[in-house]
Amino acid sequence: MAQDIKFPRLNHIILSGRLTREVELRYTPKGTPVAKMNVAFNTVYRNNEGNWIEESHFLGVQTFGQNAEDCAAKLHKGSPVIVEGSINTYSFTTNENQQVKVVQVDARRVQNLEKQYYSEHESSESNEPPAKNKKDDSFEDQSDNQITDDDVPF
Repeated sequence: MAQDIKFPRLNHIILSGRLTREVELRYTPKGTPVAKMNVAFNTVYRNNEGNWIEESHFLGVQTFGQNAEDCAAKLHKGSPVIVEGSINTYSFTTNENQQVKVVQVDARRVQNLEKQYYSEHESSESNEPPAKNKKDDSFEDQSDNQITDDDVPF
């Protein structure tokens, strides 16, 4: 009976938070840009006693191609962002022969939410909000890039 259950195979995450460190930009042996960053975000919930609890969480994020170069050029430690992508896990063995498992987000899109970023793109003569420009507002969707574990330099 359990074999008959069908469910959608989804792996999609959208989260908002702030970068906890500067964006690290490297290149694969084939020359593809890879950006790594960490995002901190909070969750708030009510515990069994009725008290509100706020917890901080941290996730690693990586992105590729033009998106990676844009992130390295425009984001910095503390930048508020929205990240859209998928969850990925991988494992490796340390020099001390310990197995480590890592969970991270492979970002297809990173949205810069920094107010200063938007005010730089406003027209000084207009009282209207800045025009939406995909190149400036969000870094390009890189879901078509087929990057394998062999391409990642770290």
